[in-house]
Amino acid sequence: MAKNDWRDLEQLVAKIQNSLAPQASVEHDAKVWGVDSETYRQIDVLVKQRIGQYEMLIAIDCKDHQTPVDVKGVEEFAGMVADIRANKGVLVCPSGFTQAARTKAGKLQMELYRPVDTDEHKWKVQPTLPALFEFVRAGLAFRIRGTTPAPLVVTDDIGSLLAYSGSGEKLGTAHEIAAKRWNEGEFPTTPGVHEFVPVYPGLEEVQIDNGFGTMVPVSFCVSLHVVRETFFGHIPLDQISGFLDERTGETLTNSFTTGVINLELMYETWERLADGMLPPIKPVLTVRGLQEW
Repeated sequence: MAKNDWRDLEQLVAKIQNSLAPQASVEHDAKVWGVDSETYRQIDVLVKQRIGQYEMLIAIDCKDHQTPVDVKGVEEFAGMVADIRANKGVLVCPSGFTQAARTKAGKLQMELYRPVDTDEHKWKVQPTLPALFEFVRAGLAFRIRGTTPAPLVVTDDIGSLLAYSGSGEKLGTAHEIAAKRWNEGEFPTTPGVHEFVPVYPGLEEVQIDNGFGTMVPVSFCVSLHVVRETFFGHIPLDQISGFLDERTGETLTNSFTTGVINLELMYETWERLADGMLPPIKPVLTVRGLQEW
């Protein structure tokens, strides 16, 4: 251990704790009177917060060990927590804890943490976030229908026909409106074929130019062929500051920033899940992307 590593770890833990509980008083290198020992005990990080008429006292001890803290370390710290009558004891060690230490801490209702922080220091981590990406793609096929006894010139791409309301307001092409509604999640997204979905919401008919300069009423429908692809992988985190709970496996933090997600790399390297297949571990983040082809 370098000369001041222990102090740097204490300051890091104090910084993390302050970010998690900004309303609390977080004091580094505090002294608290021991009721049984009748002497002042040194506390690496002391957290005090008033809840109603009660003052909560939390003692945090930091261990920069090369190996995991064992059950003896838990028992020694438990004695100090009891001596100062703290409401909660927290042990922090970047190297983790033995199974016996975790078992004993659970019975003592003591928290065991590792720091999770991406700033530049000895204990910097490069964490990733388990995530699911769902890509829901839809192929669009348009149908036009008119009952007016008038000639109608229709191109191969009927989705490109410009439509107007009965009052002459420009509404946009069927493809523009359908693509917009798909991207905004207004169309069905379950895999399969969804036929004859009205394109223009609230309008049974719209007006189009029949190719001879006359506006005629028609109805537009779209059929959607929906396909879903699901991928599981890990997203790198550029910034996070918190604690990993050694007993639950959960990370305690107020915020995090993900790195850039390369979709091409994701397609090549992430695990593709078949329909109904569960990911190997529970994802923290699920992202759904809607695509049209």
